[in-house]
Amino acid sequence: MSDDASRLQRWFAELRRRKVFRVAVVYLVAAWLVIQVADAVFEPIGLPAWSLKLVIVLAALGFPIACALAWAFDVTPRGIERTPAITPALGAVGSSKVADQLSKATPTVAALLPPAEPLPPESADAAPASGPQTAAPRASVAILAFADLSPGHDHEYFCDGIAEEIINALCCVRGLRVASRTSSFQFKGRAADVREIGKALGVGAVLEGSVRRSGDRVRINAQLVSAADGYHLWSESFDRGLEDVFATQSEIAQKLVRALRLSLSAQESGLLERGGTRNAEAYDLYLRGQALLREGGDTSLPQAAALFERAIAADPQFAQAHAGLANSLAYAGIWGLGVDAARIEQALAASRRALELEPRMPEAWVAKGNLLFLQRKSGEAFAAFEEAIRLDPSSYNAHYFYARDLFSAGRAEQALAYYAAAERLRPEEYQPPCMLAGALFSLGRRDEAIAAATRALGAIDARLAVESNDSRALHLAAVLSARIGHRERSLAYVDRVLRLRPDEFATAYNVACAYAVLEMREEALASLDRAVRNGRGDLGWIEHDPDFDGLRDDPRFDTIVGRLRAKAEGRPS
Repeated sequence: MSDDASRLQRWFAELRRRKVFRVAVVYLVAAWLVIQVADAVFEPIGLPAWSLKLVIVLAALGFPIACALAWAFDVTPRGIERTPAITPALGAVGSSKVADQLSKATPTVAALLPPAEPLPPESADAAPASGPQTAAPRASVAILAFADLSPGHDHEYFCDGIAEEIINALCCVRGLRVASRTSSFQFKGRAADVREIGKALGVGAVLEGSVRRSGDRVRINAQLVSAADGYHLWSESFDRGLEDVFATQSEIAQKLVRALRLSLSAQESGLLERGGTRNAEAYDLYLRGQALLREGGDTSLPQAAALFERAIAADPQFAQAHAGLANSLAYAGIWGLGVDAARIEQALAASRRALELEPRMPEAWVAKGNLLFLQRKSGEAFAAFEEAIRLDPSSYNAHYFYARDLFSAGRAEQALAYYAAAERLRPEEYQPPCMLAGALFSLGRRDEAIAAATRALGAIDARLAVESNDSRALHLAAVLSARIGHRERSLAYVDRVLRLRPDEFATAYNVACAYAVLEMREEALASLDRAVRNGRGDLGWIEHDPDFDGLRDDPRFDTIVGRLRAKAEGRPS
């Protein structure tokens, strides 16, 4: 599409959002009726001929005024207000072409990102940084965890799943900034004023909700509240059967968008209304699988895959369950959790089936990209990631995993833009700046790498203040602290994560990275050997990981990596 056509499309979309077309049609119909009445009445009651002409002229003059007022103002529950300008979309990078243009326009990755925060204090349990102090954009929202009002209070996974599905649906709406699950769920179980939440998350509105599940019936209450003044913008209750919950989530998302006075393109409407299931058992299994998929641990990923398989058995037409299976096996494959070639093929078949049922499903394209990359088909994998980004430019997972696979393929320079885009999409997430720092260190861009590491450590401290047992945050913090010269802090993180999750691959691998950076050679080799034992680990990632640069001249390192290389080449190790 040309730039002129794109601008014209955006212009018409903005006219629709501001209801100018609607006002214009209503005005023209009303003016026509007035003129018809004047033509029929003025002469019989003795008014001069020029009176009709005056009515026609006034109607014509009033038309542009009505359109201008429609553009500038809107009628809200609190009266007439100025229509807010649409919030620009976050700086997602949509294709390799865009990434190339971005890299040419900006000489450093730092230019893509917010200014670096000051280095967090040495304490491993520092408090999170205070929230934004500037006024939040109107077109921004946080979806809080829904409260479980079920009689047994045993459906937390169900309530969380509904809220997260609404978050995922809303992320496809251009011009709407949605706080991530990590940010909004930090208020779970805490008594906090909506205005304080809005200030902390930098959003203009907050969606609160509750779920009461009894047998096969569900009652969902949802209310959208202005973070500026605490007034309700919209609220509604839904009494539905379990088979209708997926449709209810889409309905809530659409009504929220309308309450914020945003317009939806046809593509966005399609993403909001996609797929789902009317099978209560399949939906329940899917939500349980999603909860385990979010944990991402050595035991939770295989369990998630099993739940998705059961959901598919209950409803073979459930596209999201197929995508969930593909993603859980892709993640397990990335971490080397015993996923063999046959299992990867099964996962690819699941991603293809998801796309047959729902071709516009970004998460299925992301799964396909990761799985193809595991099969060493990097060209096809990268094309899948770009399709996911084309379908949903706000897809965090598409940008993040695209960047990971680019780095693993030895294309660190290209990975930078996608890591930066992922960080812009979710600035509170610690993984994008952490991985960005690693890529920058590998390219020798130390100053930018330290700035990225500093941002990541700040995000990690904020995360640990909410969830102190986040093992991934702990072992990544150990590596970052070592990288910026905080030896004692790094070892403190190592000690915490080894006590928490001593047997996980990710723990052993990242502890090895921290030890290597700290020049603790023997400890690093022992931990790496423990991590990649039985052929676990990503060969490409290890070959390009700058944390191991100090070990590459050691024959023992070659022996350890050689086992992975033999597995990749199909040779006995």
